[in-house]
Amino acid sequence: MNLRPRHYILLAVVIGLFIFNIVRHRRDQRNLTSTNNTPAPVVMTTPRINTPAWVAFDHAASLRDDPPATFSPALHDLQQLIPVDPNQKDGHIEDINGCLTWLEFYRQGAQPIHPDPTMKDRAIRHIDDCVKLHKDSGN
Repeated sequence: MNLRPRHYILLAVVIGLFIFNIVRHRRDQRNLTSTNNTPAPVVMTTPRINTPAWVAFDHAASLRDDPPATFSPALHDLQQLIPVDPNQKDGHIEDINGCLTWLEFYRQGAQPIHPDPTMKDRAIRHIDDCVKLHKDSGN
């Protein structure tokens, strides 16, 4: 096979692209491992909300790793208190419903059959923010 100068140029371009992609991939992998993926902490500008529903949420969240026989009554109490809590106004009912949703996601993520392995970690961060701030952190 007889190679002409244009073949050498094309071969050099292909090899150059191959090397460039390898270097870029390694640099991206190094940046991924060195970057901290922890979200910035949520800073509250309003005081923490303490209502019967949030107290029930704190109780249910403290039992989140317990067996269903222990956790289910606390979850049921929380679900009963959310709509009747007179202090749930000005959009705060959505806050506690969001935290309740993440609590349920956590319980599902605790099961080994959940398809998303990161769901439990995301739920832990969100629930901990909900307990600490008594507000849906939006994580």
